Amino acid sequence: MVLATTSASKYYIEFDGLTEMPIKSVAEVSYDSKTTGFENPIESTKQGKTNRQTTPGGFASNPSIKIEAYLCGDPSSASKKLNQWFQSCVPASDGGGASWRNSRKNASIVIYAPDGDKEAVRYNIYGAWIKSYGMADTDATGGDLAVETYDFVCERIERVTSNAGATGT
Repeated sequence: MVLATTSASKYYIEFDGLTEMPIKSVAEVSYDSKTTGFENPIESTKQGKTNRQTTPGGFASNPSIKIEAYLCGDPSSASKKLNQWFQSCVPASDGGGASWRNSRKNASIVIYAPDGDKEAVRYNIYGAWIKSYGMADTDATGGDLAVETYDFVCERIERVTSNAGATGT
């Protein structure tokens, strides 16, 4: 049996109301769980052997996503759309729109099969909002394009696998 795999270079991400956004990269999707019970033995058996048990203890933090977009002032660019969303989440005391609670959005990240026509995997993201923003270093002697980084927090991530994108022989 040959396993069907896909590349990480054909993808698309959209948020509620924010579509057609060319994104440089989705750098990280993470969901870290806490574990409990491994610190101390839970019992001692014959011949003095101890047993330990590790159990899930909830999650260490909310799921997070890191997205990079090329810096651009065009109103239809991902850079402009994401920055406007970020500004709406910034507290009023810092000059923002102070509506992070009302600015949560659902999203989907789609990874396409190598031919680019079919979905291989979809991640549905619920209740996301931008928690931080950063811009890459600038350098008068450099030749790189300017990149912005947006870190998102969300309530939940759900992986949906599609067999339609499976390839292999």
